[in-house]
Amino acid sequence: MAFQDGKHAEAMMYFKKAIALCIRDNNLPRYADLLIESSSIPYGQGNLSEAIRQCEKALQLLQKSPVDSIRFKAYSNLSFYHSLVFQTEQMQTYLEKAEQMLERQPHLASQTPGFVAAYYNQRGVYYNAAGDFIQATTNLEKALAVAKKYQLSGYLSTFTNNLSTQYENLGNTQKAIMLAKQALSLERTPYQQIVYTLNLGRYYLSINKPKEAFQYLTQSQQIDDTYGRLNPDYFTESRITLYQNWGSYYAATQQGTKALRSYDKAITLAQTYWGTKHPFLSVAYRVKAQLLENQGDLNGALVNYRHAINAVCLGTPVTELHDLPVIEEGVLSERELMYALVGQASVMGKFSNRDPFLEPAFETYKLALHLAERIRLNYDVSDAKLLFGQQISLVNEQALPIAYALYQKTHQYHYLKTAFTLTESTRASTLSDARREQTLKKTWVPKELLSKEEQLKKELTSTKLQLQQPNSRKEQDSLKLVLVEQELKLDKFRQQLLQRIPSRHRQSVESMSVDTVREKLLDPQTALLSYVMTEQDLFVFVITQFCVKWVRIPFGQAQKATLAALQRSLYDNPGLSPYKGHAAAQQGYQQLFRPLKPYLQDIQRLIIIRDKELNYLPFEILESTASGRDFLLRSYSIRYAYGASLTQVNASTPWTGGPNGILAMAPFSETSSNKNSFRDTSLLALPASREEIRSVGGLQYANRQATKQEFLDHYASSQIIHLATHARTDDQEAERSFIAFYPDSANYKLYTDELYNLSFNHTQLVVLSACETGRGRLHRGEGLMSLARGFLYGGCPSVVTTLWNAQDQTAAFLSERMYVHLRKGLPIDQALQLAKLDFFSSDMAALYDHPYYWANLVLIGDASVLYESKWATINRISAGFFLLSSIFLGLFLARYWQQHQ
Repeated sequence: MAFQDGKHAEAMMYFKKAIALCIRDNNLPRYADLLIESSSIPYGQGNLSEAIRQCEKALQLLQKSPVDSIRFKAYSNLSFYHSLVFQTEQMQTYLEKAEQMLERQPHLASQTPGFVAAYYNQRGVYYNAAGDFIQATTNLEKALAVAKKYQLSGYLSTFTNNLSTQYENLGNTQKAIMLAKQALSLERTPYQQIVYTLNLGRYYLSINKPKEAFQYLTQSQQIDDTYGRLNPDYFTESRITLYQNWGSYYAATQQGTKALRSYDKAITLAQTYWGTKHPFLSVAYRVKAQLLENQGDLNGALVNYRHAINAVCLGTPVTELHDLPVIEEGVLSERELMYALVGQASVMGKFSNRDPFLEPAFETYKLALHLAERIRLNYDVSDAKLLFGQQISLVNEQALPIAYALYQKTHQYHYLKTAFTLTESTRASTLSDARREQTLKKTWVPKELLSKEEQLKKELTSTKLQLQQPNSRKEQDSLKLVLVEQELKLDKFRQQLLQRIPSRHRQSVESMSVDTVREKLLDPQTALLSYVMTEQDLFVFVITQFCVKWVRIPFGQAQKATLAALQRSLYDNPGLSPYKGHAAAQQGYQQLFRPLKPYLQDIQRLIIIRDKELNYLPFEILESTASGRDFLLRSYSIRYAYGASLTQVNASTPWTGGPNGILAMAPFSETSSNKNSFRDTSLLALPASREEIRSVGGLQYANRQATKQEFLDHYASSQIIHLATHARTDDQEAERSFIAFYPDSANYKLYTDELYNLSFNHTQLVVLSACETGRGRLHRGEGLMSLARGFLYGGCPSVVTTLWNAQDQTAAFLSERMYVHLRKGLPIDQALQLAKLDFFSSDMAALYDHPYYWANLVLIGDASVLYESKWATINRISAGFFLLSSIFLGLFLARYWQQHQ
C-alpha cells in the first residue's frame, strides 16, 4: 500500500524488514522474490543500476533454490531495465530466456500473471523502440488480454496507454485518443495520470486541435505542480516531456519565443537528468531545430541538428560541416540518428548560397538512407517494412534534387549512378525482401518446416476472414484474441526459420546499379525509364545499352492536374461516347515523354518504373500529335515494373506449353449462375469469357467447374494461369479485395490475404482478365497494393493485369490475340502490343473507339519468350542434324586417315 500511495521510502523500509525475516529463516526463494519486487523502487527513482543489481542477485539466490515463476519475474524485469540503459544485447538475452521458459511452461501465466503480462508489454516496448509498430501492437494486445483475463487492474491503464501510442504511430489517431482516455479513466496514480494527459495533448496537436491539446497540457501541468515537488525523482521524465509538449503547442499556435523557451527547458533538464547522451535529448534538440528551420534561422537549426546527432552517437562528436558520425563507434538509437541526419541535410539544402553545402548534404542523406536500410532489414513483418519504407522513400525524394544539382554542377557520372542506386534501394523494398526471403528459405529451411509455416499462415488468414463477417461484439472480441495468439505464434515460428538462414545471406541486399541494368537487363532495342516524382519535379533515369541520362522535368500543380484529368478520361466507362482525352494525352506526352525522346533512338521496347500517381497511368495512351491516333503504343512495346530488380525475376526457357501447363478459368461465362444463392448480385455474367479461355488452351474450367477449390488444386502445377472473371479492389482495406470464382458456396472469393499465402514460383505468367486487378492503395515507394502484386509476391515473374474495369468482349479479343502472338515465339510485351494493334484494325475498333476498352491491360514484370516458335524448333532440329552429320563425317575422315597412314 505504501508503494501504491507514493510513499517509496516507507515501502522500501517494509521490504527490507521482510528480506531480513527471509534471511533469518533461510527462505531463499522468498528472499529472491522480494528483491525482484522491490527493484521497482530504485527503478522509479532513476537508479537503474541498483534495480539491475537486485534482480541479478535474485537470480544468484535462485541457483541454490530454483523456482521457475520467480526466475521468470527476474528475466522479465531485467530485460526491461537493460532496455532503459540501451544495453540491447543483454535485453534480448533476458527476453529470449523468458520466452523459452514461457514456451516450456505455459502454466507460468497462471502462477505469475502480472509478470507474464509485463513480459509481453516489454516485448511491445522493445518493438516500439525499434520502430516495428505492427509487432509492438500485437504484443501489447497480448499483454492487455492477460491483464484482463486475470483481472490485473493495476496493469490495465498502463497497457491501454502503451497500446494507444502504437495506434498513433500507425496513423490511427482517433483510436489512440479513445484508448488514452480509457487509460486515464482507469488510473488514480498522479504519476501515471500525467503520462496519459501528456499523450492526449500530443495526439490532439498531431491532428491540429490545439484547443483540446491545451486542456490536457494544462491538466498535466497541474499534476506536475501538485505532486512533482513532493516526489521529484518520479516526475523528472514526465516534466521533460511536459516542457517539450508545451514547446510543440506554442510552435503550433505561432508563439515562437515561448516555444523556444520551453524547448530549452526540456533540453536543460534532460542534460541534468541523463547527461549528454540519450535519445530523448536528441528528440528535444531535433524539435527545436525544426522550429528554427521553420523560422528561417538555418544556422541555429544546423547547430541543434548537430547536437541531436551527438546525443545518440557514442563516438567522436560531430563539430564541422563535413563531419559525419561513425556508426561503428556506437549508436543509442538508429532511428533518432536517421531523423537528425535527414533534418541536417534538409537545412543544408535551403541555404541561398548552397553550393558549399551540396556535397555534405548529399553525404548526409546517403548515411541516413544507409541507416534506414539497416533498420528496415531488422523488421520481421512485411507490414512494418511497408510503413517504414514510406519514410525511406520520402528521404530519397529529398536527396535527389541535391544529387542532381551536384551532377549538373560537376558533370561527374558517379552522382548519377549513386542517385539511381539509392532510388532503387527504396523501390518496392518490401516486395523485394519477400521474394529474397522465399528464395533463401527454399535453400536453407526443410520442406516440412515450410509446410508448417504455410499452415500457420492459413489459420491466421482464416481468422482474419472470419473477422470480416458480421459477428456479435462478443464473437469479434473472441476472434481478436485468437488472432493475437496466432500472430505471436507465427512470428515466433518465422524467427526460428530465419535463424536457419546464415546472417550473411539474410543481411545481404544488393541494390540494382546502372551498370547491372545495362549488362543484364537490357538489349540494344530496350530502354529502362525510371520516374521519381517529387513536390515540384519529375526526375527520370533513362538507361539504354548505349547511353545513360538523368532528366529533370518541372512537374508542379498544373502538370499534376493534367495527369489527373487524363486519368479521369480513362477510368469511367464511356459507353459509346467519344474519347475526350486526346488533348490531355498530348499534354501528357509533352510532359512525360518528349524530353526523353532524343535518347531513345532505335529503341522499340520500354521498361517503365512509375512513381506515385503515375502508377495509375498506362503510358501506351500518350499521343505524340493532334491526329488522335499517334499513341505511344504504336512505337513501343511497354512493360512496367515495381523496381529494376523486379523487372527480370526469373528468365524462363521457352517451352511448348502442353495442356498441363495452362490453367484457364471463366466462372461467370453463363447467365445461369446469376440465380445462385451465394452469388453477389453485382457480379454479372461474362458471356465472352468462355470463348476467351478456349483461345488460351490447356485445362479449362467454365461456370460451375471454375470453383475456388479447382483453382487451389491446380495453380501450383500451372505455368500459365488465365482468370477471366470478376474482381474487386478495396483501396481503403486491401484485405477485402478479392478474385471471384464460381459461387458454389459462401467461400467462393479468393481474398488478398489468401492470395499472399500462395506460392507461384512455378508459374511463368498470370493473366488477370478481370476488373481493376492492377489497382489498389498507393504506398509511397512501394507502388500499388493490387491483386496483381499478390502474384508477384508469390514468385510469378510476369502478370498481365487491368487498371480499371474490363469490358467482356474487348478483354476476350485482346487475350485471344495475345496468345496468338505468344505462340509465334514473341516475348510477352510485344505480344500484348500486337494484340492491341490488332484491335485497332478489327471490326470492334469502330464501335469501341476509346482507350477505356483496350488500354487497361498492362504487363508488370518480366517479358520472356514463353513459347518456342516453330522456326526456332526447325532451326534447332537443323542444327542437331548438322552436328550429327559433322560428327559422322569427322569419324569417317579420321578412320580414312588412319587406314592410309
